[in-house]
Amino acid sequence: MKTKNVLLALGMIMMAVLVTFSSCKKDDPEPPPAAYVPVFSSTSITIDDTTIDFYITCTTDDYELIKVDVKSPGALQDDTYLGNGMILITGEPITFPNYFVRTSGTWTFIITGTIKSGAHVGTSFTASTSVSVSGK
Repeated sequence: MKTKNVLLALGMIMMAVLVTFSSCKKDDPEPPPAAYVPVFSSTSITIDDTTIDFYITCTTDDYELIKVDVKSPGALQDDTYLGNGMILITGEPITFPNYFVRTSGTWTFIITGTIKSGAHVGTSFTASTSVSVSGK
C-alpha cells in the first residue's frame, strides 16, 4: 500500500510540475528593427501660370536613385522616372526632364534607392515626400 501512495504522490508532483511549466509565458523574440528610411523634402517651383516643376532633396544621406514615382492630384499626371544608377549626394535635388501642368492639391513622390553613405550603406529603401500646390 505504501508503494501505491508513493507512486500516487510522485504522479501528483509530476502533474503539478508539468502544469506549472507549460503555463509559463514564454518570451517572445524581439521584433526586427524597423527598416531605415532616409528623409526627403520636396519643393514646388512655379515656371509660369500653367507650369510647375519639383525639386526632391534627401536631407540625410547620399544615395543611388533607382526610381521616382510621381503621384499627382487626380492621377492625371502620374508617372515613373528611372534613376539609371544616378548617385545623388545629401542636399542635391532630383529634377525632372519635363515640367508638369500646375494642378492644385497634394503631389506625392515615392523614391526608391540604395543608401551610399553613413551607417546604412547598402540599405535599400522606399521613401516618400509630399508637397501641396495651391491654385494660380
